[in-house]
Amino acid sequence: MPTIKMMNALKRLLLETSQGGDIHLSKIEADLIQTDILLDEAISKLTDGFMALHQVIAEQQQEFDLLLSGKKAATPENLAHLKDLRETINRHIQATVTGLQFQDMTSQLLARVMRRIIGLREVLKIVNTGGTEIKPEQNPSIHDIEALLDKTSVSMGDKMKELETVLWRAVRQTRMESGDIDLF
Repeated sequence: MPTIKMMNALKRLLLETSQGGDIHLSKIEADLIQTDILLDEAISKLTDGFMALHQVIAEQQQEFDLLLSGKKAATPENLAHLKDLRETINRHIQATVTGLQFQDMTSQLLARVMRRIIGLREVLKIVNTGGTEIKPEQNPSIHDIEALLDKTSVSMGDKMKELETVLWRAVRQTRMESGDIDLF
C-alpha cells in the first residue's frame, strides 16, 4: 500500500516534471515568436532596401545617360546631384546590410531553442531512467520506491537548474534597430 510520503514524493516529481517542462516550452515558444518577428522585419527591410536601391540607381543611370548624350551639361549643380545620388545609394546599401544581420540574431535564437529542447529531453530521460530502475518482479519496498522518487526528483531539479544556467544569456533584441546584442 502506498504511503503518504511516497504519494507526496510522486506528486512532487510529477509536478516538477510538468512545471519544468512547461517553463522551458514557454521559453521555446517565446524564442520562436521573437525569431518570427525578426524574420518578418528583416525581409521587409531587405525588400524596401532593394526597391529603394533600384529606384536610385535607375535615376542615377538616367542622369549619366543625359550627360553622356550631351542633352545635359556637366554643370556643378548636375555633378552635385550625381554625388547626392551616390550618397543615397550608400545609405540604402547600409540599410540593406542591416537587414541581412538578422541571420546572426535568428541563428542565436534557434541555437538556444535547440539547446533547450535537448536539455528538456535530458530532463525527461531522468524521469524515464528513474522509472526503469526498480523492476516490479523485484518486489521493491515502499522505502525503495520513496528513495527512487526522491532521487529522481533531485536529479531532475539539478538538471533543470543546469539547463537554465547554460541558457541564462537572453537574446534580448526584438527589433532590428535595438542593438542589444553583438552582430557578426
